[in-house]
Amino acid sequence: MACDLVCLLPLPRKIPNIASLTSRKTDVPPTIAKYMDSQHEAATTLNAQLDRKITIVNFDLHRLQDDLNDSISSSHFASAMSKFLPDIARLAALPTGPRYAFDLILKLGGNLNSHGGLDTSDATDIAARRDFYAKLDSAMVDVVRRRFGENEDWPVQREIKRIEKTAAYLKNFGVEPYFPGTLDAMRREMEYRGGASAAPAPLQQQHGGSPPRYQ
Repeated sequence: MACDLVCLLPLPRKIPNIASLTSRKTDVPPTIAKYMDSQHEAATTLNAQLDRKITIVNFDLHRLQDDLNDSISSSHFASAMSKFLPDIARLAALPTGPRYAFDLILKLGGNLNSHGGLDTSDATDIAARRDFYAKLDSAMVDVVRRRFGENEDWPVQREIKRIEKTAAYLKNFGVEPYFPGTLDAMRREMEYRGGASAAPAPLQQQHGGSPPRYQ
C-alpha cells in the first residue's frame, strides 16, 4: 500500500540549466557547412536557421524563468545570446549576408530589452547590459561596413532612427550608450556618400512603456 502511494506522487519537474540551452550544436558538420556557404542561397538559408535558433533559445530562457519563478540575470541571458555572434559573423561574410546579419544583431539586443528588469536600477544588471550592447556594437560595425560595400538599396536613415529610438528608451534607465560605433559608422558613410543628413535631430526620450520591438 505504501508503495502504491509513493508511485502516485508526482515527480519533481526537471529544470534545465542555462548551459544546456545555449550549447546547441550546429545543424551540419563544418565540411558540409562550408559547401552550403558556397551555394547561391547560402545567406538566406543560414539566416533562417539562425533566426529560428535565436527564437527557440529566447523562448526557452523565458520558459525557464517562469519555471524557476525567478528572474534570470541579464549576464546569463546576454551570455546565451552572445553565442550566436560567431555564426552571425559567418553570415555577414556571405553575399547578401550583411543585411540579414544586421537584423539578427538587433534581434539579439531586442531579446535582452524584452527580458525586463530595467526598472530595478541594479548596478550589476546595468553593467551586464552595457557589456552585452558593447559586444553587439563591435560586431555590428563590421556588418555595417560590409553592408555598405554591397551597394544595396538600404534606407539607412530609417535604421538610424530605429536604433536611436531604442537608445532613448534605455537611457531613461541609465543604460547607455547603445550602438554608438554603429551609428557613427552609418552617419559617416552617409556623409561621405552625400546622402541624407548624417546627424538627424535626436528623438524625444520615451518615458515608461515597453522597449521598441524588433520583429
